[in-house]
Amino acid sequence: MHLNPISKRIAVYTFLLFLIVSLVNCSEKPDENTDAIIAKAYDKVLYLSEIEELFGPNMTRQDSIMIEKGYIDAWLRKQVILNYANENGIGTSDEITKKVEDFKFDLISFSARKNIIAQYLDTNIRIDEMKKYYDDNPESFELKQNIIRCVFIKMPDKLDEHKKKNYWNKFKKGQETDVSEMAVDALKNGGTAYLEKENWLAFDEMLKVVPITTYNQENFINSNRVFRVSDQGFVWYVNIFNFRIKDHISPFEFVKDNIQQILLNKRKIELLKKIENEMVLQAEKEDKINVYPTQKSKP
Repeated sequence: MHLNPISKRIAVYTFLLFLIVSLVNCSEKPDENTDAIIAKAYDKVLYLSEIEELFGPNMTRQDSIMIEKGYIDAWLRKQVILNYANENGIGTSDEITKKVEDFKFDLISFSARKNIIAQYLDTNIRIDEMKKYYDDNPESFELKQNIIRCVFIKMPDKLDEHKKKNYWNKFKKGQETDVSEMAVDALKNGGTAYLEKENWLAFDEMLKVVPITTYNQENFINSNRVFRVSDQGFVWYVNIFNFRIKDHISPFEFVKDNIQQILLNKRKIELLKKIENEMVLQAEKEDKINVYPTQKSKP
């Protein structure tokens, strides 16, 4: 079986984390004279105190037995694998030791950076910042799909012809109060309604709800702005107020959340770089870190 690079990296990281946790567990042995031994494997011992925190106050005896058995089985398997690794020199090579240290550093530095971000990051991104980024990077916001601004109402088709005609006339006029009343009537009779006309919606998303059959979305959108379609005992009233065709630039409102996240990530990177530089300079100032010339660096 061949693993792709990402799978290999996950496997290595899992193994390294497995080793780190094992080393930590081994270094924190309870007092052997007072703690009950519940399992042994090679030269390793598992004590009762190491699993007591797994048991909640309201846990049944059966649940406790199942959890204890599951933990012990997993612990024994871990020791067998570690013993195999030790016997075959897998966990003792300089390469593995370095990878363990590197992975440990990655875990610690990730936690440290997360703490810095939580303390110092200003998460307030102003609208003018987002609009400037949008204006400066239009090529980044080309649409990959057709999008629309619309409302639609799914109404039972069992109404009498007069009422259906009245609904259709009201919907075509587009008065908000009339459309809202139609939406309420629809909901009362097992229908649905989407009235968020200020929001941009992927046309594909509407097709999941409204039974439209089309083989050319662009032509359909251009030719059908206010229409109705019937299917399985319901009629959908649809009004498309605005649209953008794929490969054109997205409207700002459609990508605003993405831009906010982009700017927030850029701000995180800048903050971490600034604070890390300040920490290094402070350590140099306090003579906590030093660099010594090597043969190659000497003139």
